[in-house]
Amino acid sequence: MAYLSELVGREVRDAKGTLIGVLNDLLIGPDSEGETYPRVLALAIKHNGGAPTLLPWEGAEDLAGNKIILQRPPSADYSPKGNEVYLVRDVLDKQVIDTHGFRVVRVNDLELARIGNDYRLVNVDVGGRGLLRRLGWEDFSERVVGLFNRALPARSIAWTDLGLIPRGDLKVRVARAKLKELHSADIAEILEDMRPRQAGELIRELSDEKAADVMEELEPEFQAQVLETFSNDRAADIVEEMEPDAAADVLQEMAEDRREQILNSMEPDEKQEVTELLAHHEDTAGGLMTTKYITVPPGITAADALAHLRQIAVATEAETIYYVYVVDSDEHLNGVFSLSDLVLASPASRVEDFMHRRPIRMPLDASREDVLEAIARYNLLAVPVVDADNHLQGIVTSEDALDLILPDDLKIRLPRLFR
Repeated sequence: MAYLSELVGREVRDAKGTLIGVLNDLLIGPDSEGETYPRVLALAIKHNGGAPTLLPWEGAEDLAGNKIILQRPPSADYSPKGNEVYLVRDVLDKQVIDTHGFRVVRVNDLELARIGNDYRLVNVDVGGRGLLRRLGWEDFSERVVGLFNRALPARSIAWTDLGLIPRGDLKVRVARAKLKELHSADIAEILEDMRPRQAGELIRELSDEKAADVMEELEPEFQAQVLETFSNDRAADIVEEMEPDAAADVLQEMAEDRREQILNSMEPDEKQEVTELLAHHEDTAGGLMTTKYITVPPGITAADALAHLRQIAVATEAETIYYVYVVDSDEHLNGVFSLSDLVLASPASRVEDFMHRRPIRMPLDASREDVLEAIARYNLLAVPVVDADNHLQGIVTSEDALDLILPDDLKIRLPRLFR
């Protein structure tokens, strides 16, 4: 095993003992098919303060000694292909993504292991031990903690569990394939430790639907900052995939001119839904509601209602179908029933026979405190929102209500109950 911090600055000599320079950096290549850990491709060697010379890895050098001895002269300097990663320049002291622990960590040191004729990057030290090693205090610190029958803790993460955060023009393989496999909440937890531009770069290659799911796990202010890193068209595509109430919340956080640019890039139907929600103050029932819900007309049977639900549930992408609202041809709210009411009803019975005729409802201008009180008092999964003429306008889910009262650090840890 060899640590990068112990290698940098070591003398590099040829087989005759002549000093070539000191090691300045190590270059690794992108992961190759069938290779778990990237291998060292070249040594960056500095001499007399000049620009580093790149010498190809010949497979015979030993990095474990006090000096690095080249067993044979390299045939030619190494010619970079543009996809190499410089361990000191690009990785050491940088933030990386722990795709196993769902967090952003800082690289304090890098561990290499000799496998056959190659040295490969295997682990990343993200703990204090790596810093102590770089300062030359590791052995001393071990002796000190040993006096108290303690061991110096080691915090290392396998290179395969990490992804580099894209920065500038650095062309490296970010672990996006692994990222796509993570749950949206886990990706969001990673993004919370990043700056908005970094977060935008990380999710740029996700599908619009996946990116929208991730965004909905974040706070609206941070959502807006991430959306600012996208073009109007891409931002619009993502916003269209979000729930209307979440889309309205994030657009509300943006400057008016940018908000209008994104709205104008959206499809007409989605734009209309979001625009209608933006007309309501964010702390009212109208500002909290979503327009994704399920309705059936009065007069149909339970069997017909069930068939109707099968047909429209997917098409409407309702946020919750725990409740079904009965509305007439003029969109007046006549009643509500739950899925359990429907399943237990006789197939031939009419919805009027088992619906609740006086559902708890909230006016558009009801305060969020009133909405919260109604949901809590009546133990509702969602409460309908109506205008002055009892036209159904939307619903506020208990999940949306929870978002109002929970501390920010707890919100992301809760399951998405209504998806």
